[in-house]
Amino acid sequence: MQMIRNDKNNFFSKHSYLLVAAAWLVTISFIIDNYWSGTSTIGSMQKIIQQDVQAKQKDFVSVCRDTDLLNNLIGQKYSAATLQHLVDKKYFIFVYLHTEFNGDVPVFWNTQTVQPDEAVLKADTSRLRKLSNGWYVTDKKNQKSANGNLYKIITLIPVKWDYYIQNKYLQNSFVAIDNADKKFDISFEQGQPVNSIEGKTIFYIRQLNAGIATENTIALWLRIIAALLILYLVHLYANFIVKTRGFVMGVAALVIPILFFRILSYYLPVPIHFRQLELFDPSVYGSNMVLRSLGDLLINALLFVWIILFVRYHLQEADLKISQLSTTKKNIAFAILIFIMILVTILCAHVVRSLVADSQISFDVINFFTLTRYSIIGFIVLCSLATGYFFFFQIILYVTEFINGKNPLALYVTLAVAGLILLTFRLTSPLIDFDLITLIWLLLFVYLINHDYFSLLASKLISSRFIFWIFFFSVSIMAVIVWGNRQKEISNRKHFAENLANKADPSVEIMMNSILTDLRNDYLVDVFSRFHNEKDNRFLKDSMINESFSGFMNKYDTKIYTYDGAGNALYNEDSTDLNTLNAIIETQAKPTNTQGLYFYDVSYDRFNYISKKQVTDTAGNILGTVFILSKPKSNKGDALYPELFAKGNLNSIESSPSYAFAVYNKNNLSTSHNDYPFPTVIKNFRLSNNAFIIKKINGYSELWYKANEEKIVVIAKRDSIFMECITLFAYLFCAFLLVTVILRGINLLFVSRFNFKKITELWHLTIRNQVHGTIILISALSFIIVGITTILFFIDRYHNNSREKLSRTIEVMQNEVRNKLDKFSVFDDEVKIYDLVSNQNLTQTINQIAEIHAVDMNLYDLNGDLKVSSLPLPYDKGIVSTKMDPVAFYHLSKIKDVQFFQEQQIGKLKYLSNYVPVRDANGTEYAYLNIPYFESQTDLQEEISNFLVTIINLNAFIFLIAGIIALFITNRITRSFSVITDKMKQVNLGKINEEIVWGKKDEIGDLVKEYNKMVKKLDISADLLAKSERQGAWREMAQQVAHEIKNPLTPMKLNLQYLQMAIDSNSPDVRNISVYVSKILVEQIDHLSQIAGDFAQFANIGKSNYQQFNVNDSILHMTSLYAVDNKLQIRLKLYTDDLYIMADRTEINRVLNNLLQNAVQSIPEDRTGEIEIETYLNNDMVTIKITDNGSGIPTEMHSKIFTPNFTTKTSGTGLGLAMCKGIVEKANGNIWFKTEIGKCTSFFVELPLVKPIS
Repeated sequence: MQMIRNDKNNFFSKHSYLLVAAAWLVTISFIIDNYWSGTSTIGSMQKIIQQDVQAKQKDFVSVCRDTDLLNNLIGQKYSAATLQHLVDKKYFIFVYLHTEFNGDVPVFWNTQTVQPDEAVLKADTSRLRKLSNGWYVTDKKNQKSANGNLYKIITLIPVKWDYYIQNKYLQNSFVAIDNADKKFDISFEQGQPVNSIEGKTIFYIRQLNAGIATENTIALWLRIIAALLILYLVHLYANFIVKTRGFVMGVAALVIPILFFRILSYYLPVPIHFRQLELFDPSVYGSNMVLRSLGDLLINALLFVWIILFVRYHLQEADLKISQLSTTKKNIAFAILIFIMILVTILCAHVVRSLVADSQISFDVINFFTLTRYSIIGFIVLCSLATGYFFFFQIILYVTEFINGKNPLALYVTLAVAGLILLTFRLTSPLIDFDLITLIWLLLFVYLINHDYFSLLASKLISSRFIFWIFFFSVSIMAVIVWGNRQKEISNRKHFAENLANKADPSVEIMMNSILTDLRNDYLVDVFSRFHNEKDNRFLKDSMINESFSGFMNKYDTKIYTYDGAGNALYNEDSTDLNTLNAIIETQAKPTNTQGLYFYDVSYDRFNYISKKQVTDTAGNILGTVFILSKPKSNKGDALYPELFAKGNLNSIESSPSYAFAVYNKNNLSTSHNDYPFPTVIKNFRLSNNAFIIKKINGYSELWYKANEEKIVVIAKRDSIFMECITLFAYLFCAFLLVTVILRGINLLFVSRFNFKKITELWHLTIRNQVHGTIILISALSFIIVGITTILFFIDRYHNNSREKLSRTIEVMQNEVRNKLDKFSVFDDEVKIYDLVSNQNLTQTINQIAEIHAVDMNLYDLNGDLKVSSLPLPYDKGIVSTKMDPVAFYHLSKIKDVQFFQEQQIGKLKYLSNYVPVRDANGTEYAYLNIPYFESQTDLQEEISNFLVTIINLNAFIFLIAGIIALFITNRITRSFSVITDKMKQVNLGKINEEIVWGKKDEIGDLVKEYNKMVKKLDISADLLAKSERQGAWREMAQQVAHEIKNPLTPMKLNLQYLQMAIDSNSPDVRNISVYVSKILVEQIDHLSQIAGDFAQFANIGKSNYQQFNVNDSILHMTSLYAVDNKLQIRLKLYTDDLYIMADRTEINRVLNNLLQNAVQSIPEDRTGEIEIETYLNNDMVTIKITDNGSGIPTEMHSKIFTPNFTTKTSGTGLGLAMCKGIVEKANGNIWFKTEIGKCTSFFVELPLVKPIS
């Protein structure tokens, strides 16, 4: 016990550096998190924002001091390079000419993002202001020109975006740093002050109640590394426990700390607040209390793999005493293992299914750009689970062989029966079919893993068996993912079909929900009095529609009806009365998913949205009623509603080009979407109401939904399951290779203890591995190079095509716009655009042209001000300003380009934009026409996605072909080496060695030739060596015999001489002396006889009489000879059944006698002798274990213990253990020992078990 305690102290003293390093890392992370905390604290956030604002203020000051630059801007004499330099600045500069009658006229601007409002133009101090799309620090400097005109130089420094609508392109984030808006916000009253360069406080940064505090990134990683160091120490300690206290204790030393820390991490921030990371967001994935998020699943999967690999590594060296169990206990253990197999399989299968079907993680590999980092982590999790599962089953099957022997048929039958029994408890589950398929898969997996050919050695990283198992699990997981994707996709289609049947538009409902929230009661109470005035009424309604419904207007015509408290109409556009609208809501309308929003049919293929707002004051009195009525436009193209302004899921059915849908009323086609060839009339279709059916037609999957007797909805999608399977297989196959390499690398780090020299020694690759790796690496590199170059080609070609398309389109539209404007013109061409602005037909004209060409268009005047847009939402909501892009304005107004292309950006969306001047018949410019091609990025991504799917599938095929070729090449090369290796293994000095016959004249032929020469030389050397060894052996034997005989002869000679002297001297005691000398002579003669017998036995080991006998009987017989010794206690733990072996009974008795005699002689005289003899079965081998409580065998003697003529006793020939080893090995057995100095020694004899002959 003291020795174990000392070893433990030595272990911790040796590895204490890990604890010290972990403690230092935690300490440093604490310091960083509290004193140098990046963006995790409000102080650090304030510092970053203040530095950003002040840096831009200083730059603006330097711009204002550059009088030459200001004069050029004022005089509009700047160059394109100067303009580009100012446009590239991260803040915005404006120059206004102050006039007495026209107010402030813009002369220069460097952005289209925003423009100052009246408050900014009139302000004199630097302050923070809320503009249309965000918060800006404003500053102004007045500058007088040479002619005395006053110019205002204004800067807008963006601090935080605040868009009307948010999506993946428009995010309300801080400019200085992303992803901080959920933790911090701007305040004018409290928080950390942000000062200007003059030291004045502009605004404050306040911290939001975000729940979980966010740690600094560096501090977070330091704590993770500290946790990994502690886990590494736990791993080393578990290895130490396995060596000192056994396998079970070692596994417990690993599992218990891991479980403790893992459970602790669920409730405490150990080692970090996991919930602060998006990876641990339950909205992405959450299954139960254990698998609360994708991050939890990843951690649990990695820990599972770690524990399983640890157990597998040490299991083969473990002394499992399962064979000692009774038959009943073995059967119980076997049944438990069977149920564990089934439960673990079903659990893992459901985790995989849940990860696909019940999460927000995309595994839609056909649409490449729908994949996210969560998809990559999902693939890694799946591969880790499969890896741990595979090795777990290796362990389980290894243990079952100990229990039940190698009886695969019994295993398969028991698995099937137990699985069916378990499934009977889940008959009511909707996933019973999935469970049944999982059980069938389990039987196939167990059959394959039991097959000798498919067994996998841990050292074989690249082999045909390794590739087979990756292939097997890739196909299996692929099937589950495809099934889950089908279920999820069909569920989405069903939901959308129900929405279509109910006349619901999901994207519209999302926007209407936002609009109705803005038009809340308190707002309407404040403005309702203005509805009683005709002028204010119309202005207010137009303002509400333009501000709230402008984006909505692209698809719907919206009207607002107002009525006073008595129900009288307040200047509505038509004569619709209050009772009519109330009757529509009460009798015809049906509610949507948005509260307060209804829809009702107006014809067989059209419907309207209607909403009612009753306005009440604080006393509850009804001031009046507001109705909002929206009618869908029948001719508005979806292309005019770009994804930039969509709030819904961009991959949803209604916005995806992959889907087509149609609605039928009374079996006649009512409406359809996309270019799928839906029939105009449905004939002979039978389906019960509110039922679904799936049809496969010409490579498409059609979902048919019958809502009622009159309405049928059909949603079609291309059935690309074959392509999906191949692509998924490619992803999974590569993910498995990646996980394997990572695990291999981690294993190398653990084994080498992070010693680079040891890593290089361990990282050795065979020729087979090198050839495999080289071919696969070349394939992978070619895939990457071809992929990158082709994608770059796609991007370049797409941009060129888009430019050509826009160029052709804008040329046609330019002529149409000019013709339309000419018709409306009644004034001089020079003021044409200004007169037409007041023309109500201008907007309708622009919209008609945009609809005909299915593109959006903007019309600017010669001052760069937007006059008309077919898509007014981004301008009305202030997402971008109404000023023309400054670079485009410069090229058209200053350089006089006939056409200008430019890639522009709104938020994070990049799009291609084209500008042309609009000229009259005399060539005079009077407007600028702009086409923003918002869909260009999406179309490009779709094209790249299709290409990537194709090239990934192609390279998956190439990988497989390359693997097969590499296998063929390596087998051909290594087969030759295998022949040579086998021949070398057969080389023996004691026999005639054969030469290798090789008919090819290649490099291997040269090697074979040298091998044959070596064999000939070796035979000659063997003869000489044999002769020399025989002479040496006789010489050594003669010396040994002479030495052993000489020892007893010396006392015999001395005693005879003594007797002779007594006789010569007539000693009276001659008789007694003769008796004494005779006794001595007899003893020495007996000793000589024993020496001769030992040598005779050692020489006659080969002459054996083999027979079957029960080894337990021999043990009982031999131990009975020692029963008379009162100082010796012998305990027998013999196997309950007879253990028959095939050997020479006399020789085995001699082995037992020798081992018992050695055991007795090793026990010190001051200690009561205890010997334990145990027999048990280990597979098909009988093991005899003889343990004594002697003083043990010194370490330096371990290697010599079975050497002839070696002995630890003061007398003896040293042939006993050598003779035992020879006897045991001749019987196809093994003999070995384990010893503890000063405590005990155990000798093990292992012999083959045979069936007794009846």
